[in-house]
Amino acid sequence: MSIYSENLAKIKKEIKIIESKKNTKFKKYQQDMIEFINGKVDKVEFKVNDKIILLRMGDDNKGFRHILQKHYNPNDLQTMDILNLPILFKNALKLNEVGVSNNELSTYKMLKNQKELILVTNEIYKNKLVVTSYRKN
Repeated sequence: MSIYSENLAKIKKEIKIIESKKNTKFKKYQQDMIEFINGKVDKVEFKVNDKIILLRMGDDNKGFRHILQKHYNPNDLQTMDILNLPILFKNALKLNEVGVSNNELSTYKMLKNQKELILVTNEIYKNKLVVTSYRKN
């Protein structure tokens, strides 16, 4: 079993545990993420700060597959971090020329619960961004 498959099974299991807790109500953007994670849709889009944020499956280097393979673990991104990606973008500060070697990419940073969360985007169209994310220790 691949790392991606293992982590996909793990995040689905953790979502079920969170859902089973009494009085758990997911916000719309979290429900959209859950549908994407469960394979009901092939991409998820959010409108945040007048920009459309697009998350696709991607590959080993970008997108959701990359996030699960490289950044989903107890010392990095956790399930709720992934479900809250739209909020991360909404509250993050854009860094100037920091964080990535590719000039086509933009980096955003947010401090949350003593974690430094990084969001990397590629502006494919005006106001439409493709996203990947990780936690910096």
